[in-house]
Amino acid sequence: MNLPSAVRLALRPWRHLPTWWGGRRGTALMEFALAWPIVLLLVLGAVEVTVWVGESASARDAALAGARAGTVASAGVSVAVTVTVRAMSASLVGVRASAWCQGDPRPAPALWVCASDLGTALQVEIGGSVPSLVPIVPGRGLPIRAHAVLDKQRFAR
Repeated sequence: MNLPSAVRLALRPWRHLPTWWGGRRGTALMEFALAWPIVLLLVLGAVEVTVWVGESASARDAALAGARAGTVASAGVSVAVTVTVRAMSASLVGVRASAWCQGDPRPAPALWVCASDLGTALQVEIGGSVPSLVPIVPGRGLPIRAHAVLDKQRFAR
């Protein structure tokens, strides 16, 4: 078949053409270098969201446990705070919860628990932040908020 050289060059497969970056092995390395940060960001983001969801669920459960403990037999606010802090301590990594309420003159801790007596009910609030695995914004962690209000139990004799 007598084809002009320009047509033969156009029909020639691209993989046989010389490349300035080193051929197929260099191409694979370049694709890996471009794709790796994206894959790493997706994996670390998924792990970060999973940890945050777990710690948020733990905070909700701890607030409810503290409110339950404080309402039974008029145990009070101090029991509610103690139970809440102990219930959360098992799942927290890198931070400790401590008793603090808004309006307290002390500076707010990283993670705080506040219990208040509303008369007929007991309210437990948890707020603050926990450290993130991948610190994208320095000095800030993942926000944690939980709130539970339970009516006090009355027992008839």
